Amino acid sequence: MHSSSITIASCAALLVLSSLVGGCAPQQACPPAASVATSSSPSKPTDRHVYRFDFVLSATDGSAPPSTTTFTLNLQEFDKGEVVVGKNVSLAPPPPPSPGPSGQSFGSPRQDVGMKVAASFRMTPTGDDVLIDVVTEMSTFDPPTTVRKMVMKGNAIASAGKPALVTTLEDDHKKFQLTVTPTKLR
Repeated sequence: MHSSSITIASCAALLVLSSLVGGCAPQQACPPAASVATSSSPSKPTDRHVYRFDFVLSATDGSAPPSTTTFTLNLQEFDKGEVVVGKNVSLAPPPPPSPGPSGQSFGSPRQDVGMKVAASFRMTPTGDDVLIDVVTEMSTFDPPTTVRKMVMKGNAIASAGKPALVTTLEDDHKKFQLTVTPTKLR
């Protein structure tokens, strides 16, 4: 009698599991497939907007026309993208080669300098504009061993097809300005 009660319990558990895998509890009718999805369901990753962001970084010292650097990021809403432009410089003249303990020669210390822009965006509550979050890092090398670094973090509201100012920075008689123009792709 003990083994038959285990078998009945096992069959009942199997029946409940198979009905749950099928999507309906026992003694319950399954709703039609069309009524399962509602408009209040959370948005799917495929429903996120995709924009192209055209950035322009202009730099001027007041004595010459501004120099510009342009770059483009294609981003899906809430995803992060970044652009890095620069070079790796030697911070000191290289010492004469001298082999280390394992026969390797050690050069002078080096540093990456240039510009890094990281960005992400989300739609504004009205859905007409984008709110773009931008982190901009710029560094320069002043020989013989000085590295200057500037970091700007901020947000900008931009409308599709219209340039928007992200940040302006004046440092050591140089003015830097970063603008962005979003274009809706999807």
